[in-house]
Amino acid sequence: MSHESTPDEVVARAREQLVAAGITGPHQSHTKSNVVSKINDIIEGTTDDTFGLTGLDKYSTHEVLGFVSRFTACWTDVEDLDGYDAIDPDLTIAGIVEAGRRLGDFGRAGALLTIATGHPTGMLEHHIRIADVYRDLGGKILRLREDETLRLGRVHREVRYIGGVACVADWGALLHTHSAAAMEALFEADPWPDVVVGDHGFAGAAIERSIPTIAIMDINDPALAVAAADGRDVTIVPLDDNRLPRLYEPAWRLFSMAMRGEL
Repeated sequence: MSHESTPDEVVARAREQLVAAGITGPHQSHTKSNVVSKINDIIEGTTDDTFGLTGLDKYSTHEVLGFVSRFTACWTDVEDLDGYDAIDPDLTIAGIVEAGRRLGDFGRAGALLTIATGHPTGMLEHHIRIADVYRDLGGKILRLREDETLRLGRVHREVRYIGGVACVADWGALLHTHSAAAMEALFEADPWPDVVVGDHGFAGAAIERSIPTIAIMDINDPALAVAAADGRDVTIVPLDDNRLPRLYEPAWRLFSMAMRGEL
């Protein structure tokens, strides 16, 4: 007789797989030095890593690292810059489940969703799977300013929607971006979404406009941790956002189950 997995068994298996993939647990992409450098940059406001968020300069480096630790359980000593740290797998799982339940509620209400990624080489398939479930639940996917050329600073770009997921594109290439410029350009159109799923500047621009946001946050995305600590309307999902796309399957399956009310 075959054994049907319980929700607890599904969660435990997903946790194990995500740690093995390097999506959570011991971090494989960003050093402690990189994290602290990003924190200093956003405090100074000299980088796209602000993600379009304001109010980041009112905190010290130590305070911001503390906010990052709140969502990742990473180290908190800004003087310790050797090697890599980790994201607590339990916090990743909790973030996925909380975000999935929240997004499911929006979907069942028929709400308008913008789902976007600045990491198409990592998160795109994950987001497409989530968008599919969202539509199945009755939600609607927005495609703001599709097929338009957008002026983003000194360059012209467009936003392409792949499976409903917004990505910055340079004609035939999808681009990695931290900038909020593309999302800010989308918000020049109506209607605005009721909810956003995104990372980097896609998340930051939405948070700045008080749009309920589910934000994918890597360990070196401190601006999102500050926004959450400030009480803005954002649900944080802490994980490495640029691993091999196929490795995210346990994450999107868990997210989908939570959206459907199965967790």
